[in-house]
Amino acid sequence: MTDSINILHLVYDSTFVDTAHKNFESAAPSCNTFFVPSWNRKLRYIKETPVKFINPYSFKNPYFIKSLERYDFIVLHSLNTFNQRLLANTNQDLKFVWIGYGYDYYDFIYEDPNNLYQEKTREIVKSLTPNNHSMIRDILRPIAKKIFYKNADKKTIVERINFFAPVLENEYGMVASKFGASFPDYIAWNYGSSAALFNDEKMKHCNPNGNNILVGNSATPTNNHIEVFDLLRTQNLGNRKIICPLSYGNSDYASVIKVRGRSYFGENFLDLNTFMPYEEYTELIGTCSNVIMNHHRQQATGNIMVMLFLGANVFLNKINPVYSFLTKKGAVIFTMDDLFDSPDLLDSRLSESEVERNQQVLISLYSEKAIRDKTEKLINIVIRSKSRTPDRVGNN
Repeated sequence: MTDSINILHLVYDSTFVDTAHKNFESAAPSCNTFFVPSWNRKLRYIKETPVKFINPYSFKNPYFIKSLERYDFIVLHSLNTFNQRLLANTNQDLKFVWIGYGYDYYDFIYEDPNNLYQEKTREIVKSLTPNNHSMIRDILRPIAKKIFYKNADKKTIVERINFFAPVLENEYGMVASKFGASFPDYIAWNYGSSAALFNDEKMKHCNPNGNNILVGNSATPTNNHIEVFDLLRTQNLGNRKIICPLSYGNSDYASVIKVRGRSYFGENFLDLNTFMPYEEYTELIGTCSNVIMNHHRQQATGNIMVMLFLGANVFLNKINPVYSFLTKKGAVIFTMDDLFDSPDLLDSRLSESEVERNQQVLISLYSEKAIRDKTEKLINIVIRSKSRTPDRVGNN
């Protein structure tokens, strides 16, 4: 069946694209086309995927919209601006699969962003002064929406989609609860960007080769770094390094975190300011026996999975969907409350059986075989499904 289908992928320059290409080509060889809407034809993160560049305003071109009918279904890799505008301008009988990235549906789950910040982090966010560029962007955004979205809000746009694959299975209900009966159906799929690691027999016997501490994954306030720093500075950490990735996110927030981290931990504070090759980054965080991710929302999933597989202690906020998702699957994970109540957990290690249990959970979810099976199942389900008709989702 797969040799006669056509699948269109709408992507942007992301590290996940090569993984998606590999998985879909494995399930449906020579059936996948990847479009990147961009004026800039230079790619930074996509290395192996043969992509075709399209006009970033193609969603306004009726000939382009008509050409979409040749595809059996269209995979939207994130609900980014282009993909939203495309959905707002399509009326014909097309099948859409939305692969969620997290950022593209958090606004449905967390209507007040302040709820994602803890008290001291919230004060930092308030102190950050918007620059002129962001102020202009905020003024122009509503105007652009009126021009491009044809008066369709994001909820109406989502209702045009047939299937939705969130990062975590338990996030589906969190988003769907904000909609009525016309919300897309659930479909399981993951990029499995760490799948090669989970299939490496040598890595199954690896334990973190150092005693450092990984804090957060980016320069975004949702990491709630300061609250973690305030706990760690009260502990006798010896010569441990506090490794803090800050290579992307909010540069003003990153500056605050760097200053605070260096004042607290001195030379033992290692802030990662630049993008590192995956292998080099994995080797560095592999020196950490403890991982502290103080997010309220799903974030840093890749880091969490890798470190769990390597045998590190992972501390998550108990309201983070990642915590409930993984513990329900049987993984051994600590909460931030555990850490605050018993800081000496930083000196403990998981038992061999606990590390093996975590590895088996991850292999069942994210191994190359698991991702390949999910990809084949996705294709079969979508091909056999019925399209949403314009009457069902409404016209603009």
